[in-house]
Amino acid sequence: MTDASTGVILAAGKGARMKSRIPKALHELCGAPMLSHTAAAMRDAGVSRVVVVADPATAETPQLASAAGNGAKIAVQDEPLGTANALLAAQAACQKFDSVLVGAADMPLVLPSSVRRLLAEHDSSGALVTVLTARLESPDGMGRIRRDSAGRPVSIVEEAVADGETLAIEEVNTGWYCFTSEWLWGSLEKAQFSVNGEKYLTDLLEMATLEGTAATVEVEDPAEAMGVNDRCQLAAAEEKMRRRIRTRWMQAGVTLKDPATTYIDVNAVPGSDSVIYPGTHILGNTRIGRECHIGPGSFLEDCEVGDGAKVVSSHCEGARIGSCTTVGPSSRLRPGTKLDDRVAVGNFVEIKNSTVGEGTHIGHFSYVGDAEVGRDVNIGAGAVTCNYDGENKHMTVIGDGAFVGSGAMLVAPVTIGREARTGAGAVVTKDVPDGKLVVGVPARKVHRNPPEGEL
Repeated sequence: MTDASTGVILAAGKGARMKSRIPKALHELCGAPMLSHTAAAMRDAGVSRVVVVADPATAETPQLASAAGNGAKIAVQDEPLGTANALLAAQAACQKFDSVLVGAADMPLVLPSSVRRLLAEHDSSGALVTVLTARLESPDGMGRIRRDSAGRPVSIVEEAVADGETLAIEEVNTGWYCFTSEWLWGSLEKAQFSVNGEKYLTDLLEMATLEGTAATVEVEDPAEAMGVNDRCQLAAAEEKMRRRIRTRWMQAGVTLKDPATTYIDVNAVPGSDSVIYPGTHILGNTRIGRECHIGPGSFLEDCEVGDGAKVVSSHCEGARIGSCTTVGPSSRLRPGTKLDDRVAVGNFVEIKNSTVGEGTHIGHFSYVGDAEVGRDVNIGAGAVTCNYDGENKHMTVIGDGAFVGSGAMLVAPVTIGREARTGAGAVVTKDVPDGKLVVGVPARKVHRNPPEGEL
């Protein structure tokens, strides 16, 4: 297979049937835009450059550049004059390459393995164009691959102009092609406009058979031919991709107790020997370590979870959870939360933008916001860091080994020293020195630290 290939993704379609202000190529599938899936398939297949053809309004958006990935080039199709015209817009970015791979952003289920086979067949066959095809029992709406008596592909016939015999053909065009670059650009110029004033890539197969040879490669899984033109098809494609993702992780050593109710995004990574319980969502760029227990009913988005951690029926976003740490049930970790190893977070606890040291216990019904909590701290049930004064957020600092009594209110900015203690229900408005005890409303020092259990 040649490595001198470039991949062009056609993403200029308006997607009117999506009925959305979001360009069709940027609608998400399993946590990533459809465009990202197509670009990933090309890169995984060994394509050295990706070029995305977009309409003028979308081409300048950061969302498109992000979805296309690092190093991608953006080309603009000034007018919607068909797929052949769209490919011409990418010509300047493809001149130095021997072959041009073309895929559609709205065909996101095509597998890298099928793309690799398409490139290999094109490289070995010497064909001017190689088409990726699929065989479908119900090929409604798809262009049919017509072959001659010797079985050679000769044309792609769109369903709207197909006769009864052609409609009976089960082999269809997926919208993915590989072209010999030297032949391609002149042929695009020579392609004829259709009755609606557009030029189509499908016409190039017939042109190739008249001037040389054409070839085809069939996809490994017929589901790869599933296109997305409306939200119903988007949902169907999502179900197919989620099934693939679940299968991949189960084969890699992750236990899914109920795969049908487990949602894992394409960029999420659960570790081997971890157990995922029913109703759990593992989304975004979440990374889960080995031998973790997640769920049931947990929601993790863009989180990092250490080995041996447990997250029970809890909602976590942008959080880092240390090894052998437990969270929940029914707790919430908001963005900026960093829990060190062996932390215990009880039920109905909310933590936001805070670091919590190793071995610390946070009792149920507590709120910890904008705080730095040390090692081996005990925060009693119902304790609150009062971080907001009505205008600004303030920090609370709790030193190693401190004990915060149940129902205590720590009015930030405030520091609780190392080994310091607060009584149950204390309202702490001033810093507490190391080793000291404060009680009452407002909290005040007592002269001695009573033995454990006398508070």
